[in-house]
Amino acid sequence: MSDDTLDIDRYSRQRAEDYVRHHRKSPRTTLTTWRERQVLTTALRLAGSPDTVLDLPCGTGRFWPAIEAAGVRELIAADNSEGMLAQAALARLSPTLPTQLLRTSAFAIDLPDGCVPFVASMRFFHHLARAEDRLTALRELHRVTTDHVAISLWVDGNVQAWRRRLQPEPVVEAGYGKRRCIARTQWEAEVARAGFSVARRWSMWPGLTMWALYLLKKQ
Repeated sequence: MSDDTLDIDRYSRQRAEDYVRHHRKSPRTTLTTWRERQVLTTALRLAGSPDTVLDLPCGTGRFWPAIEAAGVRELIAADNSEGMLAQAALARLSPTLPTQLLRTSAFAIDLPDGCVPFVASMRFFHHLARAEDRLTALRELHRVTTDHVAISLWVDGNVQAWRRRLQPEPVVEAGYGKRRCIARTQWEAEVARAGFSVARRWSMWPGLTMWALYLLKKQ
């Protein structure tokens, strides 16, 4: 595990259960999840339909149906939170998928170099306020993948981001914290610094929302 300040487990079992309910509570949250799953499946297919995927952080397993739909045979589901992993264990798609549930940090992944062809990191990076923390996590993803990484996060250049500028920014915290919108130019510069190129970028609802998914190619 990496520095304790980056690896605080913010999800008790109760909060992880609340997280599951929150993302099923309305047509809007359900539709957003459906759209993001759809785009993740497309990204996996564009990346050559890899047999093995690392999902980190896997949360409660919300994106596993999209991974299965792309024909993935081996899924390593990893998260730093015991509460999230407990919920994820209840959400297994089959006795063999995910293949493995692993407690590990996105800042110091307990896996060898180049062990997977594809990593999915959904709804995580916009929780990282500091550029140095995002770079640490990006470089770990670069280390463990041989080919591609898919990352979803909040970026600017849309109506929702413009409206969010009227609100006070959350306090800057080390590691995982409150969600924030990241400037697209800054994010893409960080991606390049970590050794990736942008193979494709999707906006979940173009021009409207902050949600974007990036398919990155390891250089």
